[in-house]
Order: sequence, then C-alpha cells, then structure tokens
Amino acid sequence: MNLKTPILTTLTAALVAATPAAAGTNLNPDLPMPGDAKYAVPAGKVEHSVTVTEVSGSKAVPSHTRHELWLSRNRARSVFTDVETGKVTAETVVAGKETRTSSAETGRVTIHRTSRPSIPFNSSLFEAAVQRAYVEQGITKVTGETTVRGRRALVVENVPGKWRSDDPSSKTVAVVDAETYALYARTTSTPDGAFTQKESHVTSTLQGGSARVRFTMGKHPGAKVQRVAR
Repeated sequence: MNLKTPILTTLTAALVAATPAAAGTNLNPDLPMPGDAKYAVPAGKVEHSVTVTEVSGSKAVPSHTRHELWLSRNRARSVFTDVETGKVTAETVVAGKETRTSSAETGRVTIHRTSRPSIPFNSSLFEAAVQRAYVEQGITKVTGETTVRGRRALVVENVPGKWRSDDPSSKTVAVVDAETYALYARTTSTPDGAFTQKESHVTSTLQGGSARVRFTMGKHPGAKVQRVAR
C-alpha cells in the first residue's frame, strides 16, 4: 500500500522476484534507486533476513506468511512459508543469469534465463536509505520513539498528500532504527478496518562461507519444470 511495497500474495511475490526489480525505475526519482551499487551487500558477506507478514480485514484475503531471504552481491534465495501450516508456498533462487521459481499452488518450477546477471531483491541497506529519505523529504514524519532489541528506534508515519498509496485514506506506521534507519516493523491499514497488513523484520549479516547460508533450492518432487528465455 505504500510507495515502495505493494500488497502481494505469496506466489505473486515470488514471481515478482523473478522480474528485474532492480532495473533502475523508481516512482520518485528523489528516492534511492533500486540496483544502486552502493546499497549492494558487501563482497564476501550474505545478508539474511526474515520478514513475517500478517494480512487481515473485512475486505482482505487473510494470510500469515514468513519470508526468509539470503542475499549476496550475485546470488539470492527467497522462501515463503505459510505460518499457519508450516508449508513452503513459493521459493526463488537466483544465480548469475538464471532464476528458478517454484510454486506450491501450481506445482511448477519455472526457470528463467536472462541476457545478463541481475539480483531482483533489495538489500536492507537500500530499505534503510529509503526510510531515511522518507523522513528527510517529509514523506513521513517522526511521531515518537521506542526501543527495539536494546536500540533506540523512531516511530514514523506517512504524511497525507506526500505519501503515494493505492488508497489515499490508508495509514502506514513504521519503526526504524534511530541511527541507521533499518526497518524493524511496518503496519499499513485503512480507517474502515477493511485492510491491515503488519510486518516485522529481522536482518543479520553472515560470512559467505557460513553453514547458515543456503542458496540451493529445496526439493520439489513431482513439480513440472517450465523453461523461459528472456
């Protein structure tokens, strides 16, 4: 619902991950640009993030998902899990010019080949830069402070008229680190109770050779394989 993060189903999110999100397009040219090298994960490091999203409301399709992402400068793996059932609903693995996306809904693994390498996920550094720009440009305003994991954090809220949204009446409140502007949590809702999306974010940095780094796609027995060249 906000300027940068549309509301996506688990499957759609995974498929969007296979498109060139870092192609350098931006709704607001004054904000940080996706794909900018200065926001890339440092060489030899892997960013590991977990985002839990819950959607509810009288006009919403309820969902409760966990998105786990491993991201390096040239590789990525994204896994969506239904929190209620514990089942993996979608998975995307990116390596060089190849992107593999699996869907539990369709029972298919799609392999995309591109003409050049591209990582279609944004790092936490990029997200933090966007959050900082929002405040500095008056797109959001600081409405309070709190503490998250022992660190001082800011509570920020969208500013009507400057915040571009699918629904002008919606309200987005985020919690960001007071120093780095790393995103900790975000809630988007409409005043009539028709839609609410709550997100929590936890990110850590791993060494490239860590046993916790997982770039290999899981097994999907019985899945049909479709190849797409672009």
